[in-house]
Amino acid sequence: SRKTRVTITNNLEGSNFTIHCKSKDDDMGTHVISPQENYSWEFKVNFWHTTLFFCGVSWRDGSLVYDFYKASRDLNRCLYYCNWYVKRDGVYGLNEWKNSRNTYA
Repeated sequence: SRKTRVTITNNLEGSNFTIHCKSKDDDMGTHVISPQENYSWEFKVNFWHTTLFFCGVSWRDGSLVYDFYKASRDLNRCLYYCNWYVKRDGVYGLNEWKNSRNTYA
């Protein structure tokens, strides 16, 4: 069975961010990500398609909490590679199939 890879890239100009991601069963710990660097992990979507990973992201002058993988939303958007970009004005995701950008949060 296939694995999905989520990658979250820091597009905050000149600012590190701290990220802490979790699911119902997994806590991936806290990581500090430099500008233009990324954090990623792989997993298998469960049989019921209820897999959910959420992350808290904070930086010097802002913060957010976002569902960076939600099977009900992302199975049709990013089956194998879910790429996200954190900017000061929100979270941006790429559509794996259309090679287009979707805006979230």
